[in-house]
Amino acid sequence: MKFEWNPPASEAAIRQAEADYGGPLPEEFVELLRKANGGSTDGNLSILDVEDCVQRNFDYEVPEYLPGYFMIGDDGGGTAILINARDRRIYEVDMGVMDERFVVLSANSLGELLALGTALIERDHLRREDM
Repeated sequence: MKFEWNPPASEAAIRQAEADYGGPLPEEFVELLRKANGGSTDGNLSILDVEDCVQRNFDYEVPEYLPGYFMIGDDGGGTAILINARDRRIYEVDMGVMDERFVVLSANSLGELLALGTALIERDHLRREDM
């Protein structure tokens, strides 16, 4: 799937988000924000912009329930897209569960997720159509 990207985030907006979060945002995510301040595919994958990412993490209590993860997007159907600070891989979890026991690997890196352009549910749907 092809992404429709927003213009880059400003350095001031990135610094403000990090101040609001109380620490640095994931490096890969910041690199992306400097190129594009969020975006979405014509499918169901959305990457959060700098203005919304910190609040979304606090709204879903990611630091409390999934320490070491940072939500960077969603699949439009209630599934969070997260970066793991330890292994730098991308994971997905139902926003109603937010428990590490239910976290599923989505991509080996942010770059891989962006190249795929789809969340797990959409990849599964596309695979079934190909059968």
